[in-house]
Amino acid sequence: MNAIKYYTIGSELQNDLPITGADCASFHLLLMRNASGQVLVSNRLPQNGYAINGQQYLHLMALQAGDELSIGGQKINWMTIFDISEEEISAREVKEEFVKQEQKGLRIQLVFIYLAIALVLFLLAFFI
Repeated sequence: MNAIKYYTIGSELQNDLPITGADCASFHLLLMRNASGQVLVSNRLPQNGYAINGQQYLHLMALQAGDELSIGGQKINWMTIFDISEEEISAREVKEEFVKQEQKGLRIQLVFIYLAIALVLFLLAFFI
């Protein structure tokens, strides 16, 4: 996936996903899927809250597989909006975790290399 996709949500008809309700502002949320496939949600005004799995938020959050997004009592099926499945999100999360573990291993190797260089320099200082 190379393109970044945006979807606006709110009570105005100009939104990509217009929804009604007393808890929904004119331009309430912005959903974004970035180039790596991660889906992010953000309020468009500081007072526009939203919930993920029942927890209220007022700032940018990343959505995970199985997360339930809602404004007030209205649920938003964000996975359908982006035409993605839980398996696709889970696979991306597993891949990200693998990359993190790989980077951790590389950092450990780098520490050993620095220690070896320091040891060689220390030994050279006594033999010269």
